[in-house]
Amino acid sequence: MKKVLLLLAACYLGANQMSAQDTKSACGMSAADQMLFDERLLNNIEKMRSGQVVRERGAIQYVPVHFHLVGDAQGAGRVKESRVLDQLCALNKAYEAMDIRFYLRPHQTLGTLFNYNINSANVYTNQTSWLTMYNNRHTNALNVFVVDEAVPLGSTGGDDGEILGYYNPTRDWVVCKRSRVNGSASNSTLPHEVGHFFSLKHTFVGWEGTSFGPGSAGWPTAPTSAPDGTPTERMNELNCTAAADKLCDTPPDYNFGYGNSGCTYDEGAKDPLGVLVETMENNMMGYFESCNPYEFTQEQQNVILADRASTDRNYLNNNFAPIATEITTPANLLNSPANGATTAYYDQVLLEWKPVTGATYYLVEVDFIFAYNSPTAQSFVVSSTSKLITGLDPDKTYYWRVRPFNEYVTCAESRQQSFKTSITSAIRDIEGLTALQVAPNPVRDGLATLFVHAERDFEANLQVFDATGRQVYTQTGLNFANGESTVELPITGLQNGLYFVMLQSNEGRAVRKFTVLR
Repeated sequence: MKKVLLLLAACYLGANQMSAQDTKSACGMSAADQMLFDERLLNNIEKMRSGQVVRERGAIQYVPVHFHLVGDAQGAGRVKESRVLDQLCALNKAYEAMDIRFYLRPHQTLGTLFNYNINSANVYTNQTSWLTMYNNRHTNALNVFVVDEAVPLGSTGGDDGEILGYYNPTRDWVVCKRSRVNGSASNSTLPHEVGHFFSLKHTFVGWEGTSFGPGSAGWPTAPTSAPDGTPTERMNELNCTAAADKLCDTPPDYNFGYGNSGCTYDEGAKDPLGVLVETMENNMMGYFESCNPYEFTQEQQNVILADRASTDRNYLNNNFAPIATEITTPANLLNSPANGATTAYYDQVLLEWKPVTGATYYLVEVDFIFAYNSPTAQSFVVSSTSKLITGLDPDKTYYWRVRPFNEYVTCAESRQQSFKTSITSAIRDIEGLTALQVAPNPVRDGLATLFVHAERDFEANLQVFDATGRQVYTQTGLNFANGESTVELPITGLQNGLYFVMLQSNEGRAVRKFTVLR
């Protein structure tokens, strides 16, 4: 498929968007739509050309971003966190020349790194429920809503086709189709939309929805005005401040990339003065496909920096400093279960791994398919070095991988192993208790942790017994909430040997054994 243009901000297509049919995608944004942020662009250009944009090389500006992983009405179909981490890595690469770095900022009220709270068909397949989006927005970050279908509210586009993403200047957020969220260097959808967020226009303003090419009136000499009346930019740069994107170091582009497969233009268009056009195929704000790398020109970079420094962007200001700027994933990251081992139970498996220097989060993924893309694939973002997994089938091989990262460094490698579930079920006598596990086991240090997973709230007492049945530890009146809970089990003073931990409620009891081995 070809490039896509959107209402209130065009989406840039990168590679891997070709269909078997040579079909153009919809162009939903006219020059009039882009006028919604024209004043902001002009202010930024004035600052740039008057020398007000001062950049200290190596002085990194950190920009907070919050991803809303939108699901359908049943909460299904969200983009995978691994793709978001890959995309953030690619976004930082795209803006590296400007010393701008994006980082994940937890939601100010939800407290979560990603927002999973939007389950709505009217956001997932279109964005008519803009009030839901508004109520979920992060007030101090660039908001990116990742959806199944990007459909701008009130689109003025007339062509049929697929929209991949857009920037909404009225709401000041970005919407991106989930199939376009990945780390591919030849996929510029999100970097392009963020360019709009920072007030950049397309390099071909005035030619939205069409392109100048063989068969066009007057070919090969372009008309003096684009179809919507915008002055056609000339090669001599004499009208560059009034034509197209109003920048002078972005050469003329009469939407040559629209309907053109690949990153090369050689059709021979001429500007209105009859001069052969030499366009910039790999411009980030153009529409050519499969370019690698895509680039911003120096003036585009300066406009972005001017917009970042404007009062309109004060809500992005912060004192963020990354805990680490690099993370190295050790080859022996994963501890338990051992690679290829059979677990004690099939319906509860405790995954454990080593702490990684610089990591504040770990992405944990489990699936019976190596690609982690089955309908039952599970993924979790945790800050600990273990995760209790439930909902697995008996006698089946599963793959699991862990990826360390922090708010800024998301490019670290993951490590993967496999395990096979047994045919034995963990006995659960307490109604609502779905999993119970002690880790580490054997225990060699001063603390062990009891992992409890419940499908509803319940209250219980906790007791620890040695192999002779003597009680060595107790806690009463513990409240366990729906979901996963942990209880620390102090073992200081316990001799080496076998022990039993028991949860006792009014409905029954559950027992697990563990070994102290120093």
